[in-house]
Amino acid sequence: MKCYVEYIGVVDKKHDVHHVPFKPGLNIVTGRSSKGKSAILDIFDYCLGSSEDTIPEGIITDRAKYFFTVLRFPTVSVVTGRMAAGNTCFLREVSGPAVDDMLELIEDVDTFFAQNFFQHKDAFLKSLGRYFGVTLQNIDTDPLHKEMTGKWSATPSVRSFASFMLQHQNLVANRHAVFYRFEEKRKRDQAIDQFKIFMDIVGEDYFDLAKLRTEALYELKRAEAQIPKQDKIKEGYLAEFALLLKEYEALAGQPLTELKPGQIWTKPKSALEHLTGISVRVDGLSNAFDDRRTHLRAQKAELMSIIQKALNTRYLLKVSTEQASGFAESLTALPIPSATNLEHAACPVCASQSDVAEDEANKLSAAIHWLNGELKVSSYAREGFGEERRKIDSELKGHRKELAAIEIALKPLDDEADRLLRSKSVDAAAQKAKLKLELAIERCIANPPSEARGMVEFWQKEVERFDEQMAQYDVESKLWALQNDINRTMKYLGKDFDFEDSYKSGSLKFDVETFDLWHERPIEGGRVKKVYLRSMGSGANWLYSHLTLFMALHYQFAAHPKCKVPPILFLDQPTQVYFPSTDDANAFVADELRGDRKTTKTVDEDVSAVSRMFSNLAKFCDVTFKETGVIPQIIVCDHADNLPLKGNYVFETFVRRRWRTHGLIAE
Repeated sequence: MKCYVEYIGVVDKKHDVHHVPFKPGLNIVTGRSSKGKSAILDIFDYCLGSSEDTIPEGIITDRAKYFFTVLRFPTVSVVTGRMAAGNTCFLREVSGPAVDDMLELIEDVDTFFAQNFFQHKDAFLKSLGRYFGVTLQNIDTDPLHKEMTGKWSATPSVRSFASFMLQHQNLVANRHAVFYRFEEKRKRDQAIDQFKIFMDIVGEDYFDLAKLRTEALYELKRAEAQIPKQDKIKEGYLAEFALLLKEYEALAGQPLTELKPGQIWTKPKSALEHLTGISVRVDGLSNAFDDRRTHLRAQKAELMSIIQKALNTRYLLKVSTEQASGFAESLTALPIPSATNLEHAACPVCASQSDVAEDEANKLSAAIHWLNGELKVSSYAREGFGEERRKIDSELKGHRKELAAIEIALKPLDDEADRLLRSKSVDAAAQKAKLKLELAIERCIANPPSEARGMVEFWQKEVERFDEQMAQYDVESKLWALQNDINRTMKYLGKDFDFEDSYKSGSLKFDVETFDLWHERPIEGGRVKKVYLRSMGSGANWLYSHLTLFMALHYQFAAHPKCKVPPILFLDQPTQVYFPSTDDANAFVADELRGDRKTTKTVDEDVSAVSRMFSNLAKFCDVTFKETGVIPQIIVCDHADNLPLKGNYVFETFVRRRWRTHGLIAE
């Protein structure tokens, strides 16, 4: 995204405009402490829609009415702003020749900052996002996310840019944190998840496709879950059809139809039409009734015998478990000697040496070993008894279920035998059995089973189809290539910074999936060791790790034409590693700002390292412009001044403001 910060400023309550101009490339705001250098970053962040007003309290906040930032795009300028302690945000686009006279427009404060250009922060972020191509409204890949959480996932916005653009004073050389706002897990996860969107690896069509895939996956799982249920329903109907067919045959003395239960299940409507056309006929000479009844009674008797045996076995297991527990308790209660002294074992009568006591002690030791073995056996026995009892309980449950089914099948036959004793009608029971079968088939027709297996096959193919379409985006390969480019750039950039010697032999590595940063050091055996920032000594190592990573990231922002994040990087007090003391002098004096920092290096060596750092920043902007056609913008706020830069670079040409006698707003 070709965009840079042209102005950052404050309109005070008297409508005077205080501003700092910036250009593409390296920009330096230098000066004494407490003159508003750090406020530059906070004003930019506040005007970018931050929910927090972190602008330092003091002259600026006391006198400010509006804060503003002017963003220059190739054809337009966009002014973002906020009232001091305001809840609404200002957004105004300026195009045409007027973009070259922005300060004149802003100085007409009442006209320029008209109320119709202020809007709620949410609307502001969406409007501002359009200038950067951040227009996605919904990136949920799960259609049920809102139902489960009550809200949509956070959509990409320019607020996530701040993590890649701002390195505050307490962050630029931090050993525990690298990215702004990452102390909040929610914001960290958002920035990482949205990184591939900002780098234009995926877009809205990808998320639409991902939603369709997730919906298909839900349908697939739903269909798969239906298979066991549908199988159980089918088994129930088949068993009911078989039971009623046998019942009819037993009562009528002949089969009702040649149709099998499976055929009725497959085509219930045609089976019902066929059965309604059959009249009930009873074969009085058939033995089917008695045979069926006798068979069922025999099955019932056999099952009752099996159940009784199982109950007896379970009782014996219960008794055995109780006995084993009692045995263990009784053995545990026995007194066991803990030690004995056999050095002077002698006969109590003649006082002569005797081996009897030692022999008895050996027997006692053997008895103790036996006792421990028995205790273990009893424990194993109890565990074995419990497993056997659970197995028998499971078998009992199955046998009782079978017995219940037999009793259900036997009841109509017993009822019919009793009825025949009182009535001469022989076809009523058969007619009833036929009617029950027809009713069962009607229930099956009214609640047709779903074709779960067919649906599983259909949705499986849909998921595979969406997978193939998503694979064409090649997200993993693009992220891997991006990570390699970042790491390769860091290796190139890191050579020019003053890392400690122990880290110069290795190289920095960055993971685009987790945003972890570490140093790889070669160790014995050709292996490498990951040294994370928190484990690296020296503030210089932490500082240069930050700088190397962010310069590599901004090279990618410049190199990718469709990248959403503009290559704008703010660095606040990067020289604090070398000059940590407060600067109250009228000029920058390096030796007076070293404080009590423990170091073996001379002040000239520190100045040389800082000079090299600024030179590398300027060189990075030039090289990136030459290789990508886009020049990054680096804005450094620091008290370092008048440094002798390397090569042909002159420090003064990068200074945009020098605040020694006054700051952003003069006292």
